[in-house]
Parts: sequence; C-alpha cells; structure tokens
Amino acid sequence: MKKLLISVFIFVALVAAFICGCNDESAALKQRIDSLEEKVADLENDNERLLEMLYGLGFQDGEFYSLQQAYDAGWITKEDLKSIAYYHNGGIEGNEEVMGADFEPQPKMPKVIDKMTELSIKQTYCNNLREESNAKPSGVTIERYYGAYSNCYAVVLDSIYIDHYANVVDEWKAVGEIQIHYTDHFFMTIWKGKGD
Repeated sequence: MKKLLISVFIFVALVAAFICGCNDESAALKQRIDSLEEKVADLENDNERLLEMLYGLGFQDGEFYSLQQAYDAGWITKEDLKSIAYYHNGGIEGNEEVMGADFEPQPKMPKVIDKMTELSIKQTYCNNLREESNAKPSGVTIERYYGAYSNCYAVVLDSIYIDHYANVVDEWKAVGEIQIHYTDHFFMTIWKGKGD
C-alpha cells in the first residue's frame, strides 16, 4: 500500500514537472516536489498509525494453505477434516464408511467470523494478488465458512478478481482419507494467522 501511494505521488510530481517545466520555473517546481514529498511522508506516517490501530483491534497477517498442507502440518486433525467435509459436502456423502450414518460435525466455533478476522482473511487474499492487480478487500467475499480449528479458518472465497468460468470443476479429493467434493469455481482454503 505504501509503494502504491509513493508511486502515485511520484507520478503526480512527474506530471507537475512536465507541465510546469516549460520556462524558468524550476525553483517553483522544486518547491512543489518538496511539498509532495512532505505529503508522502505524512501519508506514510498516517498509514503506520492506522496499521497499528488495526493490529490493536485484532487485525493480523496470515497465510493460506490447502487442506492437505494444514493437515500435514498438524494444524487440523482428521476429526476436523470430517467436520469440514460434512459442512462442505452437505452431509456424509463420499465419507459414509469413515463417518458413519450418525456422524455429528463439530459445531462451528465461532459461529460466524468476527469482522477483524474477516478483514484479515480478505486482506491476505488481496496481498497475494497485489502484483497482478490493485485488489481490495471489498472485492473479496467469504462465500462459505466451515469453522475455526486451532485458529485455522476453513473458508471458501470468491472475488471479482478471478475468472469464474475458467475454474469450474466437479471432482473428489481425499485428504487424510476424508473425501472433499469440489463442484464449483470457488476454492476452499485454510487461513492461518501468522501469530498463531
């Protein structure tokens, strides 16, 4: 975000230099550039203060992992996978033998994602796209939430930044002997805060 702000102000300074650089107004131009540099420094300081406030309110940096990666790392258990599959598949379909007919998934805890964690997840998604686009959290949607397991949030994300038609699938994938049925363009992922 800082780089974007700096780039914008440098661009503005260059445009100002081009427009005003015609005559002997170099002193005025230098003064304008100095003023813009001060504004950039002020914005960077404001950014730092805002980030500190967000972190104080519970915002955190995080990373996305596949179910397999989270399972292999020991962050989610086989029982967690069963609950995630139950919520994702809409029941025990594909896992009848492993779960049994009377399987009850773990309750989603928390029942809904708090606003700061939601913002953190969306911001992580945007950070992963930054080099390709100017992604913003407002363009990201948490389509489905399957619970938090040892501070790992199982979510299905969508955004205006992906081509939905290129990613349509209908396949089963096994993780720790638990079958997950993928039937649409959304992708399931595990988000884990870096501080966890």
